Amino acid sequence: MREKKLLFIYNPCAGKGTMKSKLSDVIETFMHAEYEVTIYATQREREATELVMELGKNFHRIICSGGDGTLHEVTQGLMNMPPEERPVCGYIPTGTVNDFARGLNLPTRIRNAAKIAVTDKIKPMDIGLMNGEVFTYVAAFGAFTSVSYETPQTFKNLLGRAAYLLEGMGQVANIKSYPMTIQTGEERITDEFLFGMVSNAKSVGGFSFFKKGQVSLNDGKFEGIFIRKPKNPQELQAVINSFVTLKPNEQIIGVHSDSFIITSEQEVAYTLDGENGGSHKRVEIACCYRPIEYVCG
Repeated sequence: MREKKLLFIYNPCAGKGTMKSKLSDVIETFMHAEYEVTIYATQREREATELVMELGKNFHRIICSGGDGTLHEVTQGLMNMPPEERPVCGYIPTGTVNDFARGLNLPTRIRNAAKIAVTDKIKPMDIGLMNGEVFTYVAAFGAFTSVSYETPQTFKNLLGRAAYLLEGMGQVANIKSYPMTIQTGEERITDEFLFGMVSNAKSVGGFSFFKKGQVSLNDGKFEGIFIRKPKNPQELQAVINSFVTLKPNEQIIGVHSDSFIITSEQEVAYTLDGENGGSHKRVEIACCYRPIEYVCG
């Protein structure tokens, strides 16, 4: 008789809808691990958060499947639970980019990821708060940050990561910069920025911004990347080249810190894990040290 209970939440629209054809294999994998499985397919935004908050305490493990947005919602639900009631979280990535999954070393094949999700390879990971709102791996503002939630899902499904690039190309002519002050526990920076992000991930948007070994997902610190406004097209090209080659550039500021306060005179739009994070003149970003346990590859 199965005593372990598992809540499986999946987004049937994520990626190319591949979970639908693999669902039987995935459930069979869970049952072989002697779990009693309850399944929910999400139908609307924030439903995963609500399910976790309402039902999470009744389960030994929650496994979610979808893109970074689905994991964001599940993480938000877990953070809204009392710490002593939070179950372990497994993740089967089926989205377009799956940034956080890279940090967890999860495979892209669904059946393989399902097998890992029921193992005991568990690590506590840091989680971010921006003005009290939860994010799993990145809070960002400026150039291209709206692409992830403005790109239609059908477009993502057809073209994958190229959909983000094509959508982003249409925004090049409209890039804005913002006079801002960035305060961390170590330094204070005032300048005009066209992009910034505070992340806890080995890659963002599928691209790596830090060298191997520079990023840990549970060290109590986040990585900040801020790009100053280039003065001319040559400086802009140099910034782009530095991301490709991972070579330093004076227009790019990199900071490691457990907290960031970012202020501006005008409201600036932010994203949290690729979802709309609202517009703010002041944001306070804090790193929560290892509040949630995730299953890793």
